[in-house]
Amino acid sequence: MKKLWTSTKWIFGIAKPFTKYLLIIILAGAGTSLINVLRAVLSKQLVDAATSQQLQIVFQLIVIIAATIITELIVKAIVTLVSSKCNIKISNNIQQQLFSKVMKTKWSEFTRYHSGDVLTRMTSDVDAITNIITSTIPTLVSLTVLLIGSFIAFLFLDPVLGILLIVLSPITVFLSKYFSIKLKKFYLKFQQIESKYRSFINESIQNMVVVKTFCLEQKNISTLNNIQNERTSLTVSKAKVSALANSILISGFWINYFLVFGWGALKLYNNTITFGSLTAMISLIGNIQGPFSGMAMLLPQVVAAIGSTERLQELEGLDIDYSDTRCRELKAAGIVYENVDFSYEKGKPILKNISANIEPGEIAALVGPSGEGKTTFINLLLALLYPDKGKIFIKDNDDRINVSSSTRQLISYVPQGNTLFSGTIRDNLLFGNPEAAEEEIDCAAKAASAYEFIKSNPEGFDKVLGERGVGISEGQAQRIAIARALLRKKPILILDEATSALDAGTEIEVLRAIKNLKPAPTCIIITHRTAALKICDKIFRIRDNNILTQQRRDEEMGNVSYI
Repeated sequence: MKKLWTSTKWIFGIAKPFTKYLLIIILAGAGTSLINVLRAVLSKQLVDAATSQQLQIVFQLIVIIAATIITELIVKAIVTLVSSKCNIKISNNIQQQLFSKVMKTKWSEFTRYHSGDVLTRMTSDVDAITNIITSTIPTLVSLTVLLIGSFIAFLFLDPVLGILLIVLSPITVFLSKYFSIKLKKFYLKFQQIESKYRSFINESIQNMVVVKTFCLEQKNISTLNNIQNERTSLTVSKAKVSALANSILISGFWINYFLVFGWGALKLYNNTITFGSLTAMISLIGNIQGPFSGMAMLLPQVVAAIGSTERLQELEGLDIDYSDTRCRELKAAGIVYENVDFSYEKGKPILKNISANIEPGEIAALVGPSGEGKTTFINLLLALLYPDKGKIFIKDNDDRINVSSSTRQLISYVPQGNTLFSGTIRDNLLFGNPEAAEEEIDCAAKAASAYEFIKSNPEGFDKVLGERGVGISEGQAQRIAIARALLRKKPILILDEATSALDAGTEIEVLRAIKNLKPAPTCIIITHRTAALKICDKIFRIRDNNILTQQRRDEEMGNVSYI
C-alpha cells in the first residue's frame, strides 16, 4: 500500500505542471458525458412530444439535439488536440528529467543497468505513465460522471421497451481515406524522428564514458531538447489531421443517428410508434453498462502504470556525481596516487595500497596482465570510481586538487574499443572541442595519423559514419578517437589500449607525435605492446594487486633504475 501511495504521489507530481491541459481534457470529458445524459433526456421528451403531436416542440428538440451533437464534435476535436499536445509535453518532461539524471549518475551505479533496460524505461515505461495521466485518469472521471448522471436521470424515467437501430454509413469511411494518406505520411516522418531520438539516447548511454570524460552532459541534454521540439511540432501537426479525420467519421455516425431518430420521431407523431421513454431508457442503460466495462478495461493500464512508475523511481533514486563547479585551468598537471585501495566486492581487492607519482609532462605506461586492474586504475583517476581508501590528486607545482567529477575537465581520454558516434567525422572530432577552428582540426588529425585517410575520401571530414563508426576500419576509428582527445587540449591525456588496432609503425608515429606536443600533456598509456614503452618516462606494472615502477633514465643506453 505504501508503494502504491508513493507511486500515486509521484504520478500526480509529474502531472502538476500540466494541470491546465488536464483540466481542459477532464472537464471536456465530463461535459461530453453530461451531454450524453442530456441527449437521453431530450430524446425522451422528443418522443413524448411526437406522440402527443406537439410539432413545434418536436422541431425545437431536434434543433437542440443537433446542437448537442455539433457541440460534442467540436469539444472532442479540441480534446484530441489538447490531449496530443499534453501527451508529448509530459513525455518530453519525464524523459528530459530521466535523461538528465542518467547523464549525471555515478558511473558505478549506472553500469548495473543494461543499456537496453535503461532505454526501455525511458520509452515504454514513460509511455505507460503518460497514457495514465492524459488518457486513463480523464477517462475514469468521464466514465464516473456518465455513470452518476445516468443513474440520476434513470430515477426520473419510467421503464421502457424497445431497441433503437443505428446504421453507420460507409460514405464517411471513403471520405476519411484522403486523410489516412496524410496521416500515413506523418506517421512515417514521426517514425524517422523517433528512430533518431532513440538512437541518440541509446548512443549517449552506450558511450557514457566519452560523454562524462569530455564533460558533455549539458551539451547532450540540450541536443535531446532540440530533437524533442522537432517531435512536438510533428505530433501537433499530425493531431490536427487526425482530429479532422475523426470528426468526419464521428459525424457520419451522428448524422445517421440523427436521421434514424428524426424519422422515428415523425412516425411517433403519426401515432405509428408509442412509448416515448423507450429511446431514453435504452440510451441510459448503455450509459450505465458502458462505464463498468470501461473501468474494467482501464484496470490493466493502471497496474502497468504503477509498475512503470516504480521502475522510473528506481532510476531517479540513483546517486549523481555531476558538478557544475568549474575546475581551474592548468597548463601542466601531475598525478599522485597515495595508498589507494579499491575493490568491486568487499574482501576481494583489485588494487591494494597503490602509490604512484607522475610528474607534469611525463609519459607513463601502465602494463600488466588482463584483469589486473589497469582500467580500474584509470577509472579512479577519472572519478568514474572512488577509492575505498587513500587519495588521488592532480597536482600543479605544490598545489594539489582532489580528484572528482569536476577534474575530468582537465583530462582527455581515449577509452578501449570503438567509441565513435553516428554522424560525420567532423562531428566526432568536435566532441573534443565544439569551438575548434579548421586549422586545429587538421592539426589534431595529423598528430593522430588520421589526416591522410580522411582527406583521401571525397567527402573528407564530412564523411558520414554509421553507428559506432560503421564505414571505416577499427584502426581508423581509433585514430579519429585519438584526434578527438588531442583536439580537447587538456593537460592530461589517457590512452586505454587506444593504439591496439594500429600497426606497429603507425603506433610509434602517433605516440611520438603525442610526445612532441607543445605544451606536452601528462600522458598515461595502457598497452600490451613493448614498442610503446620506448617513449615512456615511467613504466607502472600492476601485479598481484600492487604496483611496481620502473623509471627509464637513458633510452639509448637502456639503463633502468627501479623505484
